Amino acid sequence: MKNKLTLLALTVIATLLIAPAATADTITENLFLGSTQVGTITLVQGGSGSCMSFSSTSVCVDIETTGGATVRLGGPVVGFSGDVNENGLATDVTNVSFGALSLGACGGIGKQTVCLDANGSLTTNSLMFVLTNADTSTGITIGNVHVASDLCGGGGTCFATTTPTTNVVPEPSTLALMGTGLFSLAALIRRRFLSQ
Repeated sequence: MKNKLTLLALTVIATLLIAPAATADTITENLFLGSTQVGTITLVQGGSGSCMSFSSTSVCVDIETTGGATVRLGGPVVGFSGDVNENGLATDVTNVSFGALSLGACGGIGKQTVCLDANGSLTTNSLMFVLTNADTSTGITIGNVHVASDLCGGGGTCFATTTPTTNVVPEPSTLALMGTGLFSLAALIRRRFLSQ
């Protein structure tokens, strides 16, 4: 019985050590045209994400559209304010998954600090890119996203508004506290069985 409890405790500890650490450095917002959700935009700080591996001082941006809407890569595409141009270094866009983006005009995006622009009339359901010198830790405000959709009316293109979701991601300290509790529980159970 003693060996079984020791093995249980070691298994719990090993599981906690190899589990990936969750962070609170993720921002997800829904994209809406009127009251209809047409996609999401997710920002992940550093490490690795949908954009492959990238610097810890960069943010991976993933825009996914649904319901027949697409991101329009013509004119202003999307903008950001808040923790951009970090540490006096200008934010730039890299690793664009489709088409080409560059720093440019904000247009219908709104009054954002950094706006991304594109030339042409390409559209895509999925757009990923990396913002350099950016930080999600104290928040990034996301401007409107340029989309093509039947919901836009006669012009066929318009700007989807963003609304934060309520996803809560546990911080590493929360996971450490849970691990300590599990370890203590295993120790108490072991002690009880040994005293009998």
